[in-house]
Amino acid sequence: MAPSSSGTCYNDCMYFHDRAQAGDQLADQLTQYRWDNTAVVALSPGGAVVGEQIARRLHSTLSMLMTSRITAPGEASLVIGSMDQTGLFTYNSMISTGEMEEYMQDMRTYVEEEKLRQMYQMTTVIGENGMADPAQLEGRTVIIATDGVKNGLSFDAALNYLGRIHTERVIAAIPVGPAEVIERLNGLVDELHYLYIPDSFFTVSHYFTDEEKIDSATIMDRINNVVTRWV
Repeated sequence: MAPSSSGTCYNDCMYFHDRAQAGDQLADQLTQYRWDNTAVVALSPGGAVVGEQIARRLHSTLSMLMTSRITAPGEASLVIGSMDQTGLFTYNSMISTGEMEEYMQDMRTYVEEEKLRQMYQMTTVIGENGMADPAQLEGRTVIIATDGVKNGLSFDAALNYLGRIHTERVIAAIPVGPAEVIERLNGLVDELHYLYIPDSFFTVSHYFTDEEKIDSATIMDRINNVVTRWV
C-alpha cells in the first residue's frame, strides 16, 4: 500500500503546551487502529510522553527504542550515523558513500568506542525492561512516536531496527519537523502522521511551551502503567 500522510498546519502558528497535548492530537489521527494489534515505540524521553497518549487511546503497548547519534570528534555538527540499543549502526544517508568511506578509514576505532559508550548510556536511562523487544513487535502494526524531528536520523535507525522484524505496518507519528525531513520519512513508512510543519524550523523544544524535565523514573512509569491508563 502506498504511504499516506496527514497534518494540520503549514505556517508559523502552532505551539504545543506540552508533549502530552501533541500526543493526544496525534492519537486523534490514529483512532482507526484502536483495538488493533498495535504497538507504540518511542524514540526519546519526549517521545515516550507523546507515545503514552497514543497508546492510551489505542489500547496499545508502549516501549522505547533508544537511539543515539555519533558525531565526528570535535565536530558536533557532523553526524556520522546513529545506533540503536542493540548496537546496530545506521550510517547517515545524507553523506555520500565515498565521503563515508573516507571518514570511517580515519575514525573506525573512535566510532567503535563511541558505540560501546553510548550503548551503556542508553541502557542506564530506562533499563532493559522498558526497551523494545523484537518478539513483542513481530506481526504487529508499529507506531513510531517522537516529540519531533530535526534531521530524521533517529527514524532511520528505528527503521533499520524494524527492518529485521516482520511487522504488519510501520506508522510514523511526529508532532513537528522540517518539510524536507517529513517528506523523506513519508517515503520510508506505510503511513506518516504529523501536526505542524513550520516555515523555518528551529529546534524541537522550541515548539513546546512547557519544558518539564522527563527523567528515567517518569519514563518507566509511563511504560509500565500504560495499560492501566487505557481510555
